[in-house]
Amino acid sequence: MKSFRHLLCTLLLCLPATLQAAEPRNALFGVELGTRFQFPACARNQDALTDRHCHNASQQTKTPWGTDQHRVFYPRPKVVPWARGELLVETANDVVVAIHINTWGIQGQGTALEDLTRKYGEPTRQRSEKIVGQRSRFPAKFAEWELKDLWVSLDGTTSTVDWGRVTLTTPAHRKRMQAAAGK
Repeated sequence: MKSFRHLLCTLLLCLPATLQAAEPRNALFGVELGTRFQFPACARNQDALTDRHCHNASQQTKTPWGTDQHRVFYPRPKVVPWARGELLVETANDVVVAIHINTWGIQGQGTALEDLTRKYGEPTRQRSEKIVGQRSRFPAKFAEWELKDLWVSLDGTTSTVDWGRVTLTTPAHRKRMQAAAGK
């Protein structure tokens, strides 16, 4: 009986890691591209410490390329040292077309790059760039994965050295974003 309890406890302890490892490649933190956006609105004062996915309905915005952008809070079963804050999830006709997560910039870019490389393989393109005027001793890393059904990017920094971003989107949505940006 004692060994059965030990086995059961071991299995229960391993379950969160197993669930995390089983996340589909078109998903980030439990949000999956191509699925219907069905997350409930967060309860009052429910945000970063939520035990379930929810979104802040009062902060929904429209993007320049015509999608709805939602701030989605997600449960944190484990610490992800590069992730910062909530997810920004874009939808078109209530279907998830892009997922963005802010990062800790220069501080988190190495770990983010390792995690993304483990999940998606070697980047299609990668470069490092010294950020002029931001007093950084370390270069920012930028990487892209162009896969058949996905486009993933890591911007080591965005506005300052302590902010970066990871984006997961469909190739079609990426083309819409580029067209709207005039690229």
